[in-house]
Amino acid sequence: MRYDMYIEKTPEGEAAEDGDASYFRLNIWGMSRYREIMHQLGMVATDYARPPWPEKPDSIVWDDVSAVRYPDDYEGNQPVKPEAVTFAKTIDTHLAWHPDPPFGMALHKFGSNDGWLVTPEEIAAALEAYRAHSGDEAKVIVGADRLDYWLKWIAYLERAQHRGGFRVH
Repeated sequence: MRYDMYIEKTPEGEAAEDGDASYFRLNIWGMSRYREIMHQLGMVATDYARPPWPEKPDSIVWDDVSAVRYPDDYEGNQPVKPEAVTFAKTIDTHLAWHPDPPFGMALHKFGSNDGWLVTPEEIAAALEAYRAHSGDEAKVIVGADRLDYWLKWIAYLERAQHRGGFRVH
């Protein structure tokens, strides 16, 4: 399994030195490690009750929802059902949910690649927690040999904070 993170709104043509600035990837081991690092640095929220996944109405099937979410794949093949549009919006709201007020990025959003939206508010709280630590402390927690990629993660979060957040796929 891998985790691909995409910034929601990136100005056209923006790119980092080593690739697309709207994209960040971690494999399953890397995500596990980053979850632990962010937890140690107070960047993730863990003490909350997550709402249950929304129940799909019986009047639609998952293909109806996919037709709403990925219209290019379904163009002309089937009519879009209004209930599917409503349910897709319900799912989007669920994927963006976080404790209010946010006190870090909701940890569950880094446990699967279901398209969770990490919001700008969550990112701001996470970066505030990160900046409360000294550079030496962060270096010890992250590990000197992994610091370069970690700093790319922090730069990615800073970009995402100002562009609508990012999705975990």
